[in-house]
Parts: sequence; structure tokens; C-alpha cells
Amino acid sequence: MAGMLADMEEQAKALVGGDKAEPKKDGRTKADFSRAMDYIKDLQNLPDDSPIKQGFACFCKWGVKPLIIITMAYIWVGKQLYKVYKMLPINIINIIFGVGLCFFGGVYFTAIAAVEAARNLGGADMWDHLTTCWNEAGEVAVASQADDKVDANKNSIADVEEMSTNELINHKARVALMAVKDPQRLQKAIVSLLNVYVAVIATLKYQFAKTVAIALGIADMLSLPITRVVGPVLFAVMGKDLHHWVPTIIDTTVKFIAVFIASYIQAIISAFYSGLRGGQLVAVAIFNIATERGWMEKLPDSLVSKPFDPDKSYLDECIQYPLAAVGFYVQITRGFTLDFPLNLICLPLTIVEWFLRFQVYT
Repeated sequence: MAGMLADMEEQAKALVGGDKAEPKKDGRTKADFSRAMDYIKDLQNLPDDSPIKQGFACFCKWGVKPLIIITMAYIWVGKQLYKVYKMLPINIINIIFGVGLCFFGGVYFTAIAAVEAARNLGGADMWDHLTTCWNEAGEVAVASQADDKVDANKNSIADVEEMSTNELINHKARVALMAVKDPQRLQKAIVSLLNVYVAVIATLKYQFAKTVAIALGIADMLSLPITRVVGPVLFAVMGKDLHHWVPTIIDTTVKFIAVFIASYIQAIISAFYSGLRGGQLVAVAIFNIATERGWMEKLPDSLVSKPFDPDKSYLDECIQYPLAAVGFYVQITRGFTLDFPLNLICLPLTIVEWFLRFQVYT
């Protein structure tokens, strides 16, 4: 007890200033956060020719600018496709989406599952919220383009070109805020979309968890037999100094392969489902068009009952199932990949797919 009181007295003296605090045993006198802040402050004093600034300038010149140009190109293509989407009849759109599902559904199985989950969890409200965000973003874009032409001091140079980076960011933020006329509506739309996103991710995690759990269980059972086969070879390659890494490397590799196989199996299941779903969309759309134009009434009574009732006819199944079978076969034989130029056209969707896979499988 006396020793504890003596230690407390020495600590009190150090706090008052009577004694200097002894450095920590690891030699650090500051917390990690303080040391990180000091490092960031030191970056302000770097010379212009420092490797960090040169590397960042090179990245901005050869990395960011091309990325911005590519993004703008995809945005322009997206706008044109949206205009075509607004002009086309709904049955033609269903045929296009149906064919896409039949032949490419397995490539984007996570995105398709996310869309199905979003339809069940948000549906029409989600589309209204997306429309709200799109319209407000369009107003901001128009206001920003008009602001780029403003020359308040009449010196034949746009004001935005005379601003520093910080001033430009603050100015554009103010322009964007002024362009939004109903911020509460935009806030409600964004919050609703975030809620749908969280619900979709949770649903997908639960949906794919069973497949991943089975795969990891199989991996645990295979780790020991594979270690007995591969372990001696890997031990000889890594040597005695690194032999303790052998079980970890084998176990991680086996689990990675198991999850990859699980995702491939999920792609097969999704390809089968998307083939049936796409074939159904195409068949229903075709018969809707034929009914609207009176073609079904011209067919023989032995083939189509009059008046035509799609629920009592098997003609739609005659289109749905063969198309689904062809689409499923094409996806399996191509290994769930897209050929050029489809892989380039669908690059934004591919990025979304892999982002969702990362969210679901981690």
C-alpha cells in the first residue's frame, strides 16, 4: 500500500510540473494520432519537386483526367439510352431486357438479385426517389454550366478560372445548394434510397450466406488432406524460417477457392433463373404486341382459342422455354463472360456488380 501511495505521489508531482514524465518503454512520447497529424503537417513543407508531389501531379494528369473524360462519355451514352427508353413502347423494352437476361443474367447475378430485392422492398417509391435525385442533379448541372460563363468583372475571363482550388470548391458548392429548390424533398429521397440499399445488402447477405457457409464448411474439411499433400512441397520452398506460414497459406487459399466456386455455382443458379425470367418477359411482350395488332385473331382456331386468353394457351411457353435453354447454354459455354465490345459497353454495370459482390461476400 505504501508503494502505491508513493507512485501516486510521484505521478501527481509530474502532472504539476515538478518532475518530467518519463518516456514510454517503446520510445514514443506521442499518441499515434498526434504523430499522424505531425506527418500531415510536414507534408505542407515539401518542395515542388518532391517525389510525392510529382507522383500526385502525374496521377492527376494521366489518371484523373482520362477517368473524368471516360465517365462523362458513359454519362452521355446513358442519357441517350434513357431518351431511347422513354420513346420505346413498354413491350419492346421488355423484349430487350428479356433477351439480356437470357444471355447475360449469370454475369450480373448479384446486380439482378439486388434489383429483385429492391423491387420487393421499395418498388415504385424507389423509382420516384431516383427520379427526384436525377432531376435535382440536372438542375445543379444546368446552374453550374451557367455559372462557368459568368464574368462579373468584365475582363473577358470567366470568374471560375480566376479562383483558387479552395475558392472554386466553395463557390460550386454554393451554386449547387442554390440550385436545389426543395432540399427537404431531396433529403427524403436520399434517405429512402439509403434505407433501400441497406435492406438490399442485408437481404443479399442472407441469400448468399448459405452458399458461402457450405463452401467454407467444405474448405475446413479439405484443409487437412490438402495440407498433407501440398504441405511438404510448400515447406521445402519456404524453408525453416517461414514454415509456420504453411498452414495459414493453405487454409486461406482453400477458402478463397471454395468461395470462388460458391460464387460460380451461384452464377449457374442465377443464369438458370434469369433465362426463365427473360424468356417469360420476351414471350409475354410478343403476345401482347400480337394481341394489340390483331394477329392472334387471324391464327387458326385449332392453334389459338378465340378469344385469345394467354392463361389458357401454351404458346408463350413454346417461346419462353426454348429461349431460356439457348440463353442458359450460351452463358455456360462462355463461362459467364462478355465478349468485346459488350464488355466495354457494360463496364459501368460490371463495376456495380463487383462492388455489390464485395459488399455481400465481405
